[in-house]
Amino acid sequence: MHIQGAVVIVDRETTKLEGYRLEDPVRAPAVIIFVDGDKPRLLPIQQGYPPPIKVRSHNMEADIQIITYQEIDAALGR
Repeated sequence: MHIQGAVVIVDRETTKLEGYRLEDPVRAPAVIIFVDGDKPRLLPIQQGYPPPIKVRSHNMEADIQIITYQEIDAALGR
């Protein structure tokens, strides 16, 4: 799995493909990618490059969702 331009590339076929990043890529320069039932992967975004907007496998493509700190707090019940 790697970032190529504005896309995270997953080099295999998938049945579930999701991507998330925080709204502030300067404070949190990474994307979290969920593939099938595998452990989520955290991919760093290189400084000075725009964050990726899509995640693509051999057979699927999805937008990377932008989440807020408030959404994370709400999900954690804080």
